[in-house]
Parts: sequence; structure tokens; C-alpha cells
Amino acid sequence: MDISSFVKTAASIPPHIAILLRGSTGIGKSAIVNQIGKKVNKPVMDVRGSTMSEGDVIGYPDLEGMKVNNVMTFCMPSWFARCCKEPVILFLDEMNRSLPQVQQAFFQIVLDRMLGNDKDGIPYEIHPETQVIAAINYGAEYDVNDIDPALLRRFWTCDIEPDLSTWMDWAKDNNIDFMITEFLRTRSKHFAPSPATIEPGKVFPTPASWTRLD
Repeated sequence: MDISSFVKTAASIPPHIAILLRGSTGIGKSAIVNQIGKKVNKPVMDVRGSTMSEGDVIGYPDLEGMKVNNVMTFCMPSWFARCCKEPVILFLDEMNRSLPQVQQAFFQIVLDRMLGNDKDGIPYEIHPETQVIAAINYGAEYDVNDIDPALLRRFWTCDIEPDLSTWMDWAKDNNIDFMITEFLRTRSKHFAPSPATIEPGKVFPTPASWTRLD
């Protein structure tokens, strides 16, 4: 699916249905999710699984609370607390670069829309209007972990292909330098070559590269 069609479709999917965005590196997955956020008027909570440990997701023991209640609970991370309090887009980026324990915590968020529990054993539930969107780099050329089929089937999954026409419209709206857009208009093969065609270790251009050049 092209990016403009994906943004339009994803913005109309009910919040309780999680979305998985699959695509090659540098196509602008974060920018795509931010476009969806603007379209549905929700802030984006960007959570990068590859940088996290298990405790960064499920929280750390509330030792002071345990002294008072004699019950073990966990202090939940601020991003998850906000997902419970108000409607947001929870963006789980680089999910297939995450540790297995982190993926399992994400699994509970996607499947049950809840995590952890209070002193009475009641789980913390994310807001009913919070939308979960995950993103992964997809293809044999990436060193990533496989997504558990039980987790994968819980998503509406969409493979995204970068297309120059959509990027040009975005570039115009975001004041990308005219020299860059004109170069790509006449040399489109340089816009976003498939990573599968690139020799390992070689640097190659992506939509993110052209944005960085600007």
C-alpha cells in the first residue's frame, strides 16, 4: 500500500484494533504515524522497543507502597500512564528489534489493552480511544527477531512501499528545497532503491536521507 492510502485507512480504523506498519528502513515510519496523529487529533507517544529492558515496560517495584500495603505493585512508566489517562496514539517502534521480554509486554498491551495492576489486583487499562500502532523493519536483509505468530495475528498488518508522488506532495507541504525535489523528479531511481538490491554494508538513499539532506 502507498503511504497516502495507508494514512487515510489507518485514521479510520477503530481504536481497539492495533495496527502493524511494515516497511524498509528510512521510509519515514515515524513521520507516517505522526501524520495519522494529526489526522485524528491525538498526540503520539513514541516508545522505541529496541532501547528498552523488561522493567522499562512493565515498571519497577513500588517499594514504598509495599511497606504501607504489604502488597507488591509496580510503578508504571509515564508513557503507559498517559495512555491510560487520555486518548493517544501509542507508537511501538522497532518492535522486532526488542528483547523477547519486551515483546511479551507489548503483546499484553496489544492483546488485552492492559498492563500491571494496582494494590487490589486490578490491571491498568489503556484508554478506550487510545490506538496502538507498531512498526517494524521488514525483509531478509535486516537482523531482527521474528514476531510471534500469536502476536502478529492480533494486528491489522500493512506493508508500506515508498512512492515518489506521495513524497513529493509531502515535500511541498514541508518546504523541502526545490533543488532536491527537481533532482528526484528527473532521477526517480535514486529516491528509494530496494534494500534487497543493495550490497551488504553499502550506504543507499532513502526518503529519510533526502529529508536529512534538506
